[in-house]
Amino acid sequence: MKKIIIFLAVVLSVVLFTACARPTATVAPNNFADALRTARGKTVTFYGWGGSTAVNSWFDNVVAPALQAEHGITLRRVPMNIDEILNKLTTEKQANKMRGDIDVIWINGENFYTAKTQGLLYGPFASRVDNFTRLIDPEAPDTNFDFGVPIEGMSVPLGRAQLVFVSDTARLPVFPASAQALLAAARANPGQFTYAAPPDFTGSAFVRNIIYEIVGFDAINNAPAEKEAIYNVIRPALDFLNELEKYLWEGGRTYPADTPTLSRMFAEGQLLWTMSYTPLYAARKIANNEFPPTSQTFLFERGNIGNTHYVAIPFNAPAKDAALVLIHQLISVAMQAEKLDVNNWGDLPVLDLARLTAEERTKLQGVDSGRGVLPVDELLRRRLPEVHARKIAIIEELWQEHVLRR
Repeated sequence: MKKIIIFLAVVLSVVLFTACARPTATVAPNNFADALRTARGKTVTFYGWGGSTAVNSWFDNVVAPALQAEHGITLRRVPMNIDEILNKLTTEKQANKMRGDIDVIWINGENFYTAKTQGLLYGPFASRVDNFTRLIDPEAPDTNFDFGVPIEGMSVPLGRAQLVFVSDTARLPVFPASAQALLAAARANPGQFTYAAPPDFTGSAFVRNIIYEIVGFDAINNAPAEKEAIYNVIRPALDFLNELEKYLWEGGRTYPADTPTLSRMFAEGQLLWTMSYTPLYAARKIANNEFPPTSQTFLFERGNIGNTHYVAIPFNAPAKDAALVLIHQLISVAMQAEKLDVNNWGDLPVLDLARLTAEERTKLQGVDSGRGVLPVDELLRRRLPEVHARKIAIIEELWQEHVLRR
């Protein structure tokens, strides 16, 4: 009898040890009030791209102090590219690791589609973020779709990006207002235009913008996400890019690897233009004396592609309550206004002006947007939608096959 008791005690100890050694998933609060209460005193870990000094500074010097002062939560920012983040989460998912170390991720487009379809995200959670229900337009397209992918409460918008071009009025008095005008400008100024090679995010958007110009958004949007079908639709645009290539930097034999390289070449006078996905980019560069003071942002007459970037919570976030509070803080009027300020980030807000008080609207509209940029209302008025995320990689592959390696 004594041996049986000892045996049972040993088995029970092993079971208890195993349970303690394998942390279970954290339980998220049912509402925002509970999140505020239980998150105080915790650390929330944010993973996202760390390649921008301005973005990093906004998180570290604006968001973090406010989050600590208002909610008693410490923000820990970990710079990591989104593909590495998704690889990490995929590995943890396969290993059934239900308590990870990432609370919030910065995500959009193809990566959101991948994360959502592979079950790497927690949610839906958006309705439990107080500022989301109070300040965000529930009917806005980018509240409901990310690159054509239904969001369904699995992420919350953080900011709006838009492809913009930048040139110097002292060197190029008339900016090209269409794809054909760009071709004419490149022909008249050989070697002084180019773009970053896809899959660079901005270079890829430029290629899609040309596709819109040549064949129209509806044609590519309505095409099935199949390589042959998309090629048949965009072939005239690829032909146009091949015609343009003759007049590009280095005769189109090579392309800058990324957009920062493009901007450096513009700043050094090698190129007549550059481009960015941050609409107020030129203002920050002018303020930092990196671009000539005569630099100016412009768009194509028919508009330029815009999209929205989001924040989401991984399936195994250890502090889901603090994650909800951080996301609430990120989309507050104060943080969105600071983010819009060209001295911080220069990123467009996601707030619905109709939902703001008069005082809140004044705060947002009084932000310093700097020099050389277009008014926010003009940007939004000439903002073109994105195609479905599944089509992006196909378009990039076709560009490489039929333009880069032609």
